[in-house]
Amino acid sequence: MPVPKPDAQRLIDLQELMMQFAAVDRRVYFPAPMNRVENDVEHTYTLAMAAWFLAQHFPELNRDTLIHLALAHDLLEVHAGDTFVYAKDDSLATKHKREAAAIKQLKQEWTDFPELSAAIDEYERRESPEAKFVYALDKVMVITLNMLSGGSSWRKHGITLEQFIAEKEAKVPTSPEIYAYYEQLRDILTQNQSKFFAS
Repeated sequence: MPVPKPDAQRLIDLQELMMQFAAVDRRVYFPAPMNRVENDVEHTYTLAMAAWFLAQHFPELNRDTLIHLALAHDLLEVHAGDTFVYAKDDSLATKHKREAAAIKQLKQEWTDFPELSAAIDEYERRESPEAKFVYALDKVMVITLNMLSGGSSWRKHGITLEQFIAEKEAKVPTSPEIYAYYEQLRDILTQNQSKFFAS
């Protein structure tokens, strides 16, 4: 059954959703002169652009699917909040439960946007090559911003190179295409460890 055409109020609702999304701060910093944390909209746009940029070199992957997954991948954080991967509190333990509830809420609020629900589900399952690619690319693009800011987030939170490698090696290998980029970045970081990481 076709989805009814949205009215102007739904465009206002979508704008409000994007404003809420932009209000979710992450733990990664922009370098000078900005000197502030990245928000979820900025992170999502960067990831979508990176997926689009790389798609031409991986023709076996569906470009539009990559972009859709990138745009949808963190939207649940409007309701669940961002969870810092190196958190020392109980937020990691509650992450799955909070995010499952957030996905359910988004689906209830956006029944007239079934492609969004489908993209969130595909990303969360991480079964398709496109979902694995975007998941791994998400982990890699965070590295690039940290590098541009001189490792400010890693140093602020006392993250060592060993912690960084352990966290990335558990996730990035889901996509062999992206793992090659990670290896290049890891080598640069290893060679310049004192510049980026806590000792």
